[in-house]
Amino acid sequence: MRKQLVIIGAGGFGREVYAWAQQTFDFNEEWEFKGFLDDNSSILDNFNYNAKIISNVNEYMPKAEDRFLCAIGNPTIKKRLTKIILDKGGIFTNLIHPTVIVGNNVSMGNGIILCPRVILTCDIIVGNFVSLNFDTSIGHDVTVGNYCQVSSFCDVTGGVTLGEGVFMGSHASILPKGVVGDFAKVGAGSIVISKVKEYSTVFGVPAKPITI
Repeated sequence: MRKQLVIIGAGGFGREVYAWAQQTFDFNEEWEFKGFLDDNSSILDNFNYNAKIISNVNEYMPKAEDRFLCAIGNPTIKKRLTKIILDKGGIFTNLIHPTVIVGNNVSMGNGIILCPRVILTCDIIVGNFVSLNFDTSIGHDVTVGNYCQVSSFCDVTGGVTLGEGVFMGSHASILPKGVVGDFAKVGAGSIVISKVKEYSTVFGVPAKPITI
């Protein structure tokens, strides 16, 4: 029996992940796309997709052949939704696009999404349910915590630590040995030069705390 891929979230990132999955998994031999889980049953109505919304997360009961990816951009919501499926015995898989470059001694968790042209250099730890969007690079000796969401064109340089649930906007950079606390947000285009407190939001060059 072919494995059945189920993507949690049919929004913008979910539709991107659907495209990358078609380029990554062998849907003719081993895989079949089963559908999306989303609270909004009409979210795909204005798009030209054969794929469908099969349920919401709360009501869906995983089957033995199901394999899940969570394509939710908000780390807090991603953590909550993945827990619902895990508590029901659901199994998550990793999506690593064929164009991804992985160096030596890179440890990866479960439920990871690596989009096109991501680079992981060497001696890196990537936690569970991490998503790295396209053209992002992760330097040597970096730790990326569980549930992190790193947008496209980000530069995470050597020795950086990203805590759990960190969100990085596109074109954000973390300078060497920077530390970003749990569930902090780094705004698009920002440059972190040292530390970011947990649950804070920073923006600018250099990145400074802001209230939103």
